Amino acid sequence: MFSDSDGFYAWTASDESGRGACGITGRPERAAALLSRSLGELAPGATGTVRLVHLDRLARRPSYVYGPTVLRLRRTEQAAVIVAGD
Repeated sequence: MFSDSDGFYAWTASDESGRGACGITGRPERAAALLSRSLGELAPGATGTVRLVHLDRLARRPSYVYGPTVLRLRRTEQAAVIVAGD
């Protein structure tokens, strides 16, 4: 079980047409798997990231504070591949 102090992982995938998917999970390997699966359903050239997030306890409405990107993928003709660097 994760508490919100452990942080979460936000994943986002999108292509040039604006199609995409996103989500939040407590496990980094699940975020990577969901991102990879989502990119597989999008057009080649689609990109995605997994970022570390925490709940903002000071916000009036529930919101996240986004941290560093921990994974960046790009969809090729064959598969989703890791993109090195920023």
